[in-house]
Amino acid sequence: MSQDLIPLPWGAQDRFQAHFIVKTKNPVNGDDFIARTKVKASGHFAAKKASDIEWVGGNIAGSLNSDGELKSMILNLPYKDTFIWVEPTKKGIRIHGKWKSSQELGITKELFQVYDAIASHIKKSL
Repeated sequence: MSQDLIPLPWGAQDRFQAHFIVKTKNPVNGDDFIARTKVKASGHFAAKKASDIEWVGGNIAGSLNSDGELKSMILNLPYKDTFIWVEPTKKGIRIHGKWKSSQELGITKELFQVYDAIASHIKKSL
């Protein structure tokens, strides 16, 4: 039997996520703090741009949907960064985006401001 000179890439992959955690003192109802963006887009390939976003999920989604400034901030982000998830963990609530390669991974000032605004909504809801 001959050995394959180009083996399949098993094991760790070159993909990362930056997670922002809002710590909580008391346990929270997990269903209230689950949300994600539902993105409507225009354009194709590299010219693809988010044209509208809506938060879907628990009670926090209603609070996030009512913030017009947050929506505007998200629509100004690059398309891949408009996909945002909010979900509870054991000791906090996590905010994160899509998986990125090591070359793509980074948090811009604008993305940090979006995550900070989401964290403010979470803190108000605790």
